[in-house]
Amino acid sequence: MNRPIYKIINEQVKRWELNKIKPPPAVKTTNVITISRESGSRGQQVAEKLAEKTGFDLFHHEILEAMIEKSHNSKALLETLDERGMNIVDDIVSSMVYEHHLWADEYLKLLLRILNTIGKHGNAVILGRGGNCALKNFNVLRVKIVAPDIVRREYLQKSQNLLSKEAQKLMTKTDANRHAFVKRYFNSDTHNSSNYDLVLNSSVLSLDKIVEVIQCAMDKKA
Repeated sequence: MNRPIYKIINEQVKRWELNKIKPPPAVKTTNVITISRESGSRGQQVAEKLAEKTGFDLFHHEILEAMIEKSHNSKALLETLDERGMNIVDDIVSSMVYEHHLWADEYLKLLLRILNTIGKHGNAVILGRGGNCALKNFNVLRVKIVAPDIVRREYLQKSQNLLSKEAQKLMTKTDANRHAFVKRYFNSDTHNSSNYDLVLNSSVLSLDKIVEVIQCAMDKKA
């Protein structure tokens, strides 16, 4: 990423603050997409291409984690919730914690507030961090990118210059960590297909075709 993450966050906050002054018109089409992915399935590339095609903002792991860190030291980020009905986010967070029997530690509260803030403003592609679990109250399209183990292992081996055993170990560890994260913070199962609206195989479809399918689903989803 060319720009520093904190510069990206500051620019995002400014856009949200402008929306408080002149809120965007209400939309009926899907304007938030969450991308979950198996390690090595090229889900991040899909998210990047989708954001580029739609003009939506991309929120990946590094940006979301930096937002959480920034919110500890500055109120500017979360103050975007204070006007024009944005305080509904607190009600959504409380409801999720209660309904899913979540252990509401400080990290989860901040993550949920930030994800729901992003969902409320819309025009966003969210990569990972349980976005598909956190944004069920919004008009969101939940996508998962998958591929066979051998394809994912070969991709990791080539892209990161690893031995086959090293690529397999990395793939297994990354998938296990992501599953554990979603289980801990959302009491959900990454393997449950009902948690997604679309499951797309990147060994069958090109990245461009996957983006095309997602855009079509965005237009068709009620």
